[in-house]
Amino acid sequence: MSTQQEVHKAHLLPENTPIVRLEAKAAFEKLSKEEKLYAHYIGRACWSGSRVCLFQTSVESPIIFQMFLTLFNANTTEDLKQRALAGGVSEEEYRDFMQYVAVFYGNMGNYLSFGDSKFVPRISKDRFEAVLAHATNKAQVLDLWGQCGDLVYDLSPGVRELGLDGDGISTYYSPNVSRADIGMVQEFLDQERISPYNTRLWKIQDDKGEVFEVRIASAEVRPPVDHQFKGKTIRVTYGDHKEYMRAVADNLEQAAKYASNDNQRAMMQKYVAHFRGGNIEDHKDSQREWIKDIGPVVETNIGFIESYRDPYGVRGEFEGFVAMVNKDVSAKFSELVSNAPHFIARLPWPKEFEKDVFLRPDFTSLEVLTFASSGIPAGINIPNYDDIRQTQGFKNVSLGNVLSARKSEDRVTFLGEADSDLFNRTVKHAFEVQVGIHELLGHGSGKLFTEDADGKKNFSAEVINPLTNAPISSWYKPGETYDSKFQATASTMEECRAEACGIYLCTLPELLTVFGFPEQDREGHPRAADIIYINWLNMVRAGLLALEFYTPETRKWRQAHMQARYAILQVLLHAGSGFVAIHHPSDDDATITLDPKLIDTVGRPAIGSFLRYLMVYKATADVEQANAFYGKYTAVNEDFLKLRELVLKKKKPRNLFVQSHTRLTEDGQVELIDFEDSAEGMARSFRTRFGDGSSI
Repeated sequence: MSTQQEVHKAHLLPENTPIVRLEAKAAFEKLSKEEKLYAHYIGRACWSGSRVCLFQTSVESPIIFQMFLTLFNANTTEDLKQRALAGGVSEEEYRDFMQYVAVFYGNMGNYLSFGDSKFVPRISKDRFEAVLAHATNKAQVLDLWGQCGDLVYDLSPGVRELGLDGDGISTYYSPNVSRADIGMVQEFLDQERISPYNTRLWKIQDDKGEVFEVRIASAEVRPPVDHQFKGKTIRVTYGDHKEYMRAVADNLEQAAKYASNDNQRAMMQKYVAHFRGGNIEDHKDSQREWIKDIGPVVETNIGFIESYRDPYGVRGEFEGFVAMVNKDVSAKFSELVSNAPHFIARLPWPKEFEKDVFLRPDFTSLEVLTFASSGIPAGINIPNYDDIRQTQGFKNVSLGNVLSARKSEDRVTFLGEADSDLFNRTVKHAFEVQVGIHELLGHGSGKLFTEDADGKKNFSAEVINPLTNAPISSWYKPGETYDSKFQATASTMEECRAEACGIYLCTLPELLTVFGFPEQDREGHPRAADIIYINWLNMVRAGLLALEFYTPETRKWRQAHMQARYAILQVLLHAGSGFVAIHHPSDDDATITLDPKLIDTVGRPAIGSFLRYLMVYKATADVEQANAFYGKYTAVNEDFLKLRELVLKKKKPRNLFVQSHTRLTEDGQVELIDFEDSAEGMARSFRTRFGDGSSI
């Protein structure tokens, strides 16, 4: 197979991508009329803003999206199929066409949200066009195809994945912006206390010469302001994505009419101010109100939140969600919160490296109604603003109907038969435990040592660094944040810390009791022992599967969580005593083994030591040491490159979720519409949501 063929195969969509309906109807029907209206308008706001994700992914994504909307707004999937088949398109070709539509919609762009690599249709370019040519409005559709068709199939080296400096593309930046340029502008933004979260960065030429343009997302357009910094012109502009920001704000104003308490009304007011004016301080204020809204029936959040997809690690992807609280499951998480100080005290770092006061957060299990972004996570811990998290608090949510959508496999790859059977029976329960610890006790733990603008530090000069046994010598200076200091390493190292906390603490009997597993000797209660074993085994297996998300040509990881899990796998392989092993007898076979008897004596001490390093480096803003340490565990040697080939052979596509849609009826009620779990159902859901412009 030629190199070009290998590249094409690596980016080709698999034959069958599982499509799952995100079940929300039962939970939605329990809401009052006012709660349904509140959820409806926030959902409209979320989807209105979600089109920003297209512009944050690739140049062609907004055009592809518009092409599909234009196509399906005038053609039902059934009619298009009938005309296409009558015109010579085969069943297989039409299926491959619809699969591309579904995967594109499911990722809000033509790069995988989990892995950041480009995907191309299985159907050839000329046959793709042949399907489009059977549209009743083919002139409009083919005009859009002419603008994006070549880009859909382009697998040139610089566009195969998201990245910078020739290692990929990123439309957070103009193509001529380098990593060094971003660093220089970030220094300016830190100095001026301007957050990069809701910005893009462009390098342009005008009558003033070279200008770096910081584009802030807002409904309002203001006159640009030029600044001089290190001999460069940096221009700050407002009005990026203005039409979408206006729609978000308008819908949130409507939602505020149905808010159930003053916190929600204040939160909506601040959201509206943020999306209209673009000031991150308004969004911070919305989050301050949000964390005070304890135990709402309808939970929601919206904004430029996670920086995973920015190759530099400082700009946020748009996301918004609306969900209903599952009170029964949330009771477990509430008990976990009540006992959190006890569990956090068991983490392997000195008490000086923990927050002075544990700020009790809200932690709920949610049934997702709307999640509008490039992907849907299993759990969330936000806000990501360090100053709020450290001194005012945060919230945790577990997305219950996302977790329950996981399907069992006939035979789990890379596990022996007995482990595979136990894995299928137990992994949902183990993953619920892992998500709970990861979000609350992982992301929710740890202190950052900071100095404010007045020179006041939040730590004593006598605090000792446990890695050096000397007083700490580095910390966050005014204007610096964890993201701005650690940049591209920030997300993956923090996810690694949270994942490691999950397996480290899940062995505590009193913690398992919270989740319904009795506080007794594990050997006497196999189910509790199974939860622990499968949680550790799942983490190790995930570390091996992570190799799918590593690009050997650039030596880059494309997914923060998977890089984190690979690091944990390496820690446990190096723990010794045969605790974890990967048996690779042939090119077509590999099996993971983990000795459950050694979890407490070998595995837990190894993870504890690893965690201590991660926490100390994060707390002290020691970027240089952190990068060297973390880089050691995330390097991929020749043996693992060979294993990567096997991982790619056996890889399975991730679930796509078809989400419900809400609309107002003539009598002012809110109606929930469900769609079938198929590519056609995905297309219909987006046509219903966007086709007539009703959501924007």
